[in-house]
Amino acid sequence: MGNPFIDDLNDTFRGVRVRVTTASHTYEGWGGRWNYSNQAFLVYDAERDDGEHFGAVTVGTPESVERLDDRLPIEEVPLSTVAPSPYSVRATDDVDHAEFVKLTRERGHLLTYPTVRPFSAPEYDYEIVGGHRRYHAARKADLSTIAVELVELSDWQAVVWFVDEHIPVQGGSESDMYTQCEINRAIDRLRTEWPDDRLRSLSVLEPYLTDALSTTRREALRTGHATNGCP
Repeated sequence: MGNPFIDDLNDTFRGVRVRVTTASHTYEGWGGRWNYSNQAFLVYDAERDDGEHFGAVTVGTPESVERLDDRLPIEEVPLSTVAPSPYSVRATDDVDHAEFVKLTRERGHLLTYPTVRPFSAPEYDYEIVGGHRRYHAARKADLSTIAVELVELSDWQAVVWFVDEHIPVQGGSESDMYTQCEINRAIDRLRTEWPDDRLRSLSVLEPYLTDALSTTRREALRTGHATNGCP
């Protein structure tokens, strides 16, 4: 079970513009995750008050964290206008998800809101940023509309959010994160849209990209950075 206090902090600050103030500097960027045990806050695409830019920076012992926007709006939208993230690879054919679909069909709605961003495409108006299992449950339950939380994100900011939600820090907690096979597939998709140098600016991805770019598959297998196959 998660810590409700930390969950509330993440819900308040993650995925929005923030200003983080320490004793020595002020950072503005895109809110990431709180690390309560280390009293630190992760900020993406951050700019420090001295003009230095960071792909991602963990700000230790912040004196204050301030949202720079209003609360995100909630809207009811036709499910047919919502597209999944192109980087999402997790299957939704497990027993737990089937039960979730059943309960969703019985209730006629989702209990919590997926997060979407406005998205311009021939068939869609929105793209899922967070909440793919809820999105797929709604589709399988034949819901016609869903309530969603709207957030303004650029294409790159959507990548940052996706990585933060799905790719675990190596050696860190893997709870609810992608498995190694799912990580491999997601990174393959990310690399079709973004250059490796840009992806490496996200510190979480750097070691996975190093694995993916190993000079030979034999070396990757020997060092444990690859497997003989994913289901």
